[in-house]
Amino acid sequence: MAQISDNDPIFEQLEQWHNEDEYQKILDKIEEIPEEERSNKLMFLKISALNNLKRFDEAKKELSLFSQKCTEPYEFARLFYMLGYIYDNTNCEMKAVECYRNTKSLDPDFEGIQDLLDGSMKCVNRDLEAARNAFAKLFPDVSDAIEKAEAPLKLDAEDALPYIALVEASFITSRLGIKLPLDKMFFKCDEADKPRVKAFLEQVYGIRDIESLRQWYGNNRHAYQFARMTAAMKENKKLPTKGLKIAERVRYDATNLIISYMKDLLPEAGIAAWDYSTVLALTRLAYSCDILTNTEFGETFIFFSDECKKNFSSWEEFTRSTVIGGFYNAACFETPYDIKTATRFGVGAGVLCMQTYPHVTWIG
Repeated sequence: MAQISDNDPIFEQLEQWHNEDEYQKILDKIEEIPEEERSNKLMFLKISALNNLKRFDEAKKELSLFSQKCTEPYEFARLFYMLGYIYDNTNCEMKAVECYRNTKSLDPDFEGIQDLLDGSMKCVNRDLEAARNAFAKLFPDVSDAIEKAEAPLKLDAEDALPYIALVEASFITSRLGIKLPLDKMFFKCDEADKPRVKAFLEQVYGIRDIESLRQWYGNNRHAYQFARMTAAMKENKKLPTKGLKIAERVRYDATNLIISYMKDLLPEAGIAAWDYSTVLALTRLAYSCDILTNTEFGETFIFFSDECKKNFSSWEEFTRSTVIGGFYNAACFETPYDIKTATRFGVGAGVLCMQTYPHVTWIG
């Protein structure tokens, strides 16, 4: 059966409903039409109606399915525009920028695309300013709590691992429903939980042994690139970006923006504490389910404990690095640039540090 022609009278009615904001009527009418008769023009109207009704999850699903039927650059340009609209309306404005840049690349004359880009970037900067203000308010409270702590526990080096891994050990294990205790470094899961923890580490992180743990760290640590870009910014230099794809360039631009807003709040070691917290949380989990031996566990801990002592001089510095590192990871890697959600995560991580670190001395 042939698809409906783009000149079919049905479009007059659909366009009228669109102009009258009768979006549910559009959806109901399209649902009456067999799928095999629905043209691309009809599908664009359906997705537009879903977006206007703020049914963004449904719209995104339709976009994913519909993209497989598109063949022309102008169709893909419109798809990216519609996806950008979804991200703009779900607090993921930098992801919207990525979509709108794709639209502009495919169709430079796409109506209003530069205004949409400018508007999304304005929202990104607004959200980053709010994030910076939230952290600037939080960090003095952390320092004050540590300074006023009475007789904190003397922390020997061999006891430091649970504290270094505190934040990510708390957040990662919350998905598993288990808890890695602060007072027991050499912790083992219950035998019944070990298969589930092993499966989680392999499926989510690809960790099966010490070598895959090292590989994960090498591929996922953020501090090196963050520090490289911070140094370039201080020296008023630009790193080479020629040849980057649009998604890569957006990640680069997002990182630069975050650095520009957060650089005055960070210690010299940047966001390295986040990397250490994460890899050591994974090390604890891997040891707890017998993926790592005692020797592998101990050697990994000693290495990162030394790195922490070398790069940080206090829990205050470590907290700043952890919070902003966690914020950066959440914004640019765990979510589609959802800065507001990432800010809440960073503040939550800071509160956890403020509740814990005043009770113990730094690992010096």
